[in-house]
Amino acid sequence: MMKSEILLPHEGLPQRIGQSVASGGRLALSARGEELTWDDLASRVRTIEEDLTRARVMPGATVTVLGRNTISCAVAVLALICSGRCAQIVNPHVSVEGALASARALQPQAMLFEENDPVAGAALRTDPVLVLKRDGRLSWKGDVATSGAECEPRDGIIVSTSGTTGEPKPFHLTLSILSRAISEIELINAGFGDRRLSGGSWPPLIQYSPLAHIGGALTLLRAAAQGRATVILGKFHAEAWARTVEEFGLVTTGLPPSMLRMVLAAKIRPERMKTLVSVWSGTAPLRKEDRQAFSDAYDIPVLGNYGATEFCGAIAAWSLDDFRTYFASRPDAVGRINPGIAQARVRSPEGELLTGEGAVGILEFRVPRVGERWIPTSDLGCVDKEGFLTLHGRKDDAIIRGGFKLSPTKIAEVLRQHPLIHDAAVVGIADERLGQVPVAAVELERGAAIDASEIQDFVRASLPAYFVPVQVIAVDSLPRNSAMKLDRRAISGLFTHAGTPRVAQ
Repeated sequence: MMKSEILLPHEGLPQRIGQSVASGGRLALSARGEELTWDDLASRVRTIEEDLTRARVMPGATVTVLGRNTISCAVAVLALICSGRCAQIVNPHVSVEGALASARALQPQAMLFEENDPVAGAALRTDPVLVLKRDGRLSWKGDVATSGAECEPRDGIIVSTSGTTGEPKPFHLTLSILSRAISEIELINAGFGDRRLSGGSWPPLIQYSPLAHIGGALTLLRAAAQGRATVILGKFHAEAWARTVEEFGLVTTGLPPSMLRMVLAAKIRPERMKTLVSVWSGTAPLRKEDRQAFSDAYDIPVLGNYGATEFCGAIAAWSLDDFRTYFASRPDAVGRINPGIAQARVRSPEGELLTGEGAVGILEFRVPRVGERWIPTSDLGCVDKEGFLTLHGRKDDAIIRGGFKLSPTKIAEVLRQHPLIHDAAVVGIADERLGQVPVAAVELERGAAIDASEIQDFVRASLPAYFVPVQVIAVDSLPRNSAMKLDRRAISGLFTHAGTPRVAQ
């Protein structure tokens, strides 16, 4: 990537997207057979902006949008951002009641839902709602701009955090933050090998994360800023992903660990991915064996990264150059921190600043694009003299069983070594006598069946007896949140019902 192609600090996101609209008839958005050119997108954005003004939802207003991976939702988010309004993007992967509760929580000036969406139907019974119709226009009844009318003016987006720094919460990212973040993310992706194709155009970006997740939102906005198409995937399918890579000749793309395993399981032919120089992976820990299996199968390096909603994206990553030079000596690192993007420090659980190289403690980061304060996380880790970041679990993961401190990560790693177990998650649940005890949910390999006691014996062979889960159940898939991280609250809920089976089958 040439220096002139990097966003300069004074260049705003709406201005960059406005320049992209000049791409005219080239592809802008694609999803499940539906396509919009940049001309189409410009027309629909203008229509939404005009309808918002007619509905008296003025610039500075906060407008709730349900973050489904559809072209209509993507257009709505772009229209709100480019018109100086704020898009509060709500997680769609919850109940209708849960989505409405999230939508109302910040008292937005308006709520905007797609026509025929179940959430729109429920909201219309109790709330004034803007309905986005299939033709791209908004319809409404009465005064939709009364709710939250006294709220302070906002721009940018509001998304929920995913748990890196504590309990999930709404987080506001202004246009200024987003503009700088996209500039810095472009630099990180240049390190992955991202570049223009031989004809001078950028390859598309694949959006696999929901718009309500920071990764999904930033993918859409970065593509729009660079004038490149966004190919929106709904539910991830390895074949659809491979078809997109092959059709557009992608150079680099992202695959969270769970999706990387799906590509491996699908046995996609290597020649279909011949244009890829790298795959990057984040949002959740990447298992060594999965990275190695992918690299062995496709001769493509898998580059880790680390970020959070509170950082507005990634702050550490492996570049191709770093991977070739340093990975063999630092295979556990998630990447290198760019000192121009973030600074790190480590504290002991008691709050003491740890200054020795390689000292493991609670990670804190200062990320200038979101502010100058130090942001504490729930992650344990260390940073070496070259700036490489290695994670060592989370401070809030520990299970205290009768005075013994257990690592659920360590137990899960042992469970995954069982030949019949595809993936595993371990959490602690309350116990009257011991305080907490470990329990495990496992995904079995296809067609496998095994008794819970056999799994417990397998753990007992590798770890002390007090590490052995008191219950083991099998699930079709482990519960995950919109960031594809394990949803520990939902996993715990699997064990709260009386009569939970102790046999995995």
